[in-house]
Amino acid sequence: MIPMNIAVKKIELIEWLAGIEDKSLLKQVETLKKKSIVEAYEAKMKPMTSQQYSSLLDCAEEDYRNGRTNPQEGLEKESENW
Repeated sequence: MIPMNIAVKKIELIEWLAGIEDKSLLKQVETLKKKSIVEAYEAKMKPMTSQQYSSLLDCAEEDYRNGRTNPQEGLEKESENW
């Protein structure tokens, strides 16, 4: 649940944005929005260490050697049900 003060602040900002007529100011707000979306996305990404990558590769190779794979046709058929 969103605390009331945050909800009120959001409404205030929406009302303020709705009243803006200055195109350059709107462009600045849009740029800020895009930047914040990118930053939030990048913050969620965590690069793998080389050890993690190597371990993942070893598991994939073991799966392949032991027949634990799904051919392209199987993936295409499975995706029809998505």
